Amino acid sequence: MAKATKVRGAGELADAAAEGNLVIELDDLRGFVEIAEHRSIQAAARRRGRSRATYVRLLARLERVFEVDALLERAPGQRHGLLTPSGAELLRRARAVLRTWDEWRVATRDALAGRRGALRIGALPGSFDLIAEALTDLRAAHPSLVLRVAEYDDEHLVEAIRDGEVDLGFGTVERVPPGLAAIELGELSWAVILPRAQATGLGAVVRLAELAGVPLVMLRSGPVREHIERSFAEYPGGPLAFDAAFEVGATPRIVELVARGFGPAIVSRFRLAFLPRQVVVRPLLDGPAPVRAAVLHRRGAPLSAEAQELLAASRRRFAELSAPLDRDAPGRKTTKPPRP
Repeated sequence: MAKATKVRGAGELADAAAEGNLVIELDDLRGFVEIAEHRSIQAAARRRGRSRATYVRLLARLERVFEVDALLERAPGQRHGLLTPSGAELLRRARAVLRTWDEWRVATRDALAGRRGALRIGALPGSFDLIAEALTDLRAAHPSLVLRVAEYDDEHLVEAIRDGEVDLGFGTVERVPPGLAAIELGELSWAVILPRAQATGLGAVVRLAELAGVPLVMLRSGPVREHIERSFAEYPGGPLAFDAAFEVGATPRIVELVARGFGPAIVSRFRLAFLPRQVVVRPLLDGPAPVRAAVLHRRGAPLSAEAQELLAASRRRFAELSAPLDRDAPGRKTTKPPRP
């Protein structure tokens, strides 16, 4: 007799009527998605702080429930596995179920709580300079508005928006994550910044090949780092040596290390508005393709009047800060620093 299967959510969605039923919880589906995304039981367990045996049992239980031979296959001696066709189909369906549940949970919580009178903002560390002045103006215009602002890395920013912890998330995006919507601010082209003492080592305009093998100040991880590293690997004339000698966690720290003389860095033109005097700029002629700056929010979630006001101010600020700057020219353009 075939075993009945039921997916159980946070409430009582379990089918426990018949002896021998196998129960699946939403956490089981989340665990499988983690295994599939990491292509490794060990990596998924390490990320969640659980034992490898827990995930091995989870995978075996899912295979029994859905009556498949294998969801993940790994060749002997290989650290990472590959999803079988059944595993790929389960991944697609699990993501859809989890996305629907998360959207329903957040929307229901907000509906039951009513209007909170707070605006929750998330930003990548390098994006906060964009909104600092706009947030100050917003608070002045709406003294009773409660603002909540937090910095996140890329992955956790998306999670915070999905979980309803953040109403608007400011960052960069290559593709819009499932369940979210993006309001594009514009493209970010690239430039090279370097210590003034090293300015004579590069010409007035820099090609990427001139940075091959040069020790660079670079973000430790994230889409921007991947974008830059890929441009070295896929250079039209052949792969270039990429030397991320000094790795940091946020763009403002990149500027700080360059100012202290550690070496050059590749940054977006947005960052040029916040450079100290001891840092100079060189246009990058053939650098990475521009990335898109965007504001993410939950798809279908209404935006308050204050949120829309902040978006409009951020668009204006982005247009101002991303304009080309020449830090070496007399009478160069300057911008106001963020207000304290």
